[in-house]
Amino acid sequence: MNQNDFAKILKKAGVVGAGGAGFPAYVKASSKAEFVIVNAAECEPLLRKDQKILEHYPEVVFDGLEMMMMSTSAKRGIIGIKKKHAKIIEHLKKIAKSRKNIEIKPLGDCYPAGDEFCLVYDTIGKLVPMGGLPINVGVVVSNVETLYNAAKAYEFPVTEKFLTVAGSVKKPCTFKAPIGISYGELIEFAGGAACNDYAAIDGGPMMGKVIADFSLPLTKVSGGLIVLPKNHSLILKKSRSVNSVSRMGKSACDQCSFCTELCPRYLLGHILNPHRVMRSLLFSGSGKDIHNEFALLCSECSLCSLYSCPENLDPKSVCDMAKQSLIEKKINLENASLNFENQPKIHPLRDYRKTPVSKLISRLNLLDFNKEAPFIEFNYIPKKVKIMLNRYMGASADAIVNIGQAVKKGDIIASISDDKLGAYVHASIDGKVSKINQKYIEIEAK
Repeated sequence: MNQNDFAKILKKAGVVGAGGAGFPAYVKASSKAEFVIVNAAECEPLLRKDQKILEHYPEVVFDGLEMMMMSTSAKRGIIGIKKKHAKIIEHLKKIAKSRKNIEIKPLGDCYPAGDEFCLVYDTIGKLVPMGGLPINVGVVVSNVETLYNAAKAYEFPVTEKFLTVAGSVKKPCTFKAPIGISYGELIEFAGGAACNDYAAIDGGPMMGKVIADFSLPLTKVSGGLIVLPKNHSLILKKSRSVNSVSRMGKSACDQCSFCTELCPRYLLGHILNPHRVMRSLLFSGSGKDIHNEFALLCSECSLCSLYSCPENLDPKSVCDMAKQSLIEKKINLENASLNFENQPKIHPLRDYRKTPVSKLISRLNLLDFNKEAPFIEFNYIPKKVKIMLNRYMGASADAIVNIGQAVKKGDIIASISDDKLGAYVHASIDGKVSKINQKYIEIEAK
């Protein structure tokens, strides 16, 4: 297999990071690395899709891992998965014996074990530099589903998405559905909502976003749909306005620093102090910027906001605001007052400050919804799909079809030029193109 050919296949097949970031996979396949690490931690509460892929399609994931290893010239492949999945690990170890240079690394059941920086350190003991990427220490990290799609790319492009629908639904489940189907149809497939007045979180409870419009379409980066009553504490907190977040933080933050002391990146030795960013709310002049700089390395895992803060404040959102303010002033890691070039040093108490997922689920008031979500076959064909052109990292793809044109599942409907970061987009059902705009292409089923 030629590296350049493999990268082209991934781009044309529309393979992007399926863990949420949507980074085009061909870029990682074009790099050189010592290790390829499979991110199978899946530490977002209630989500099960990576577990189910490894239960039902482990050989395909191994194939994708080997392809990525060959493409990057990596000598070792590592699957990082939580040790609580004992049966899956046992099966993966059996498969690994028939493959070359692949090992299984059990992880603790902590959040966010799936953060790339945490995963790299917990699997191979290397610290990613501040403001850097795993490739800076010779590592490529890929999500389970991303490698599944990479292995399938030679046969068929990405037209479907694995996801878990959980929370307040009658039949929590995990399945693979056509990209572009509406969230409302996915909820109905899971038996419908188990409460009358509900909202949902697109993605995991920690990093996902609240949605109330269920006509929105499933995208390549959707990992799950968590349905909850509208008055659930998690929905209410995630729905706070910027003004509310700022006002509450300014009046109630007592600088206890719990947000910093439990921050996963801070514990890896990075200059990241959410409590200092909270202090910036009290400033209006030049002093504000120096405090805001302590947010530049924030990974937006939301642990500070949804677990650490005893006052129920929202440091993560304040960090978001701080980063936006710095962008507007053209302040970044390179010209900031703080020195981000130092080599990070692991915090001596890191192992004692990791956040158990069991405690996180309790703190999020999700104990009643923490149920099994079995994998089932998706036997429903939507009447139409809306396939987004710009919901992954990089440039938007350009439509190459016309309204009224007949398409088949897998046909290219939007392309990206060779000089741009992005991925091709494909029809997820057979049908006819009914609408085209800058955001999406709509296809009506035959």
